[in-house]
Amino acid sequence: MKGSIIKKSVWVLALSASLVSQAFSAEEYSAIQAQLKKVIPDAPAAQITPSPFPGVYQVSVGPMVIYMSKDGQYLLNGDLIRLDTRENLTELAKASARKSELDKIEESTLIVYPAQGEQKHRVTVFTDIDCPYCAKLHKEIPELNKAGIAVRYMAHPRSGLATPSYLKAVSVWCSADKGKTMDEAMKGGVVEPKTCKNPVENHMMQAELFGVNGTPNIVLDSGELLPGYVPAKELIKLLAK
Repeated sequence: MKGSIIKKSVWVLALSASLVSQAFSAEEYSAIQAQLKKVIPDAPAAQITPSPFPGVYQVSVGPMVIYMSKDGQYLLNGDLIRLDTRENLTELAKASARKSELDKIEESTLIVYPAQGEQKHRVTVFTDIDCPYCAKLHKEIPELNKAGIAVRYMAHPRSGLATPSYLKAVSVWCSADKGKTMDEAMKGGVVEPKTCKNPVENHMMQAELFGVNGTPNIVLDSGELLPGYVPAKELIKLLAK
């Protein structure tokens, strides 16, 4: 599965020949989208806009952002920095794209620990049951909930499909009480094996597209990605700002 995601990314980066117009008319834009669908049938529609860099277009495919020259001959896969403000324009674009993708996720596919009282903030966490720092963050969920922060879990067993971690995640998502079972699993308890129609593999694919590079990875509602464990006290302060 992971290899297929990487291959898809490579195919997207290979589309330079189709993105050749300086100013995209409706017909040209439709043609680009049609060609993208031929190469990657299940890919979301590309968003093509002028970048702050003259003569270069920003091309967004889901949360992935690349840059292309107006003649389609050159492609840049990296960060675009505005030097006077030190802003990472690429990360800002990715955050906006992640936010858009977050809004499309069906909450019924997630394991949610709701905020106590009024919900002030919400975080989405890619987690792995066998990850020590995921377990550490899990212990702090009550503190986050008490501060008005809802925590939503997406599964990202780093060992891959059909591994013990993957099967544990499937068992948790297939249990009658997902939250209670997740609590037990994160303590190192035995999880009763179960199978059902579940979102685990889809969550893993979304993790690739979101740029998740480990666990836990925390996605804020702004689309900002925090790559790694963040203590509850620090996360609460960060969200308050």
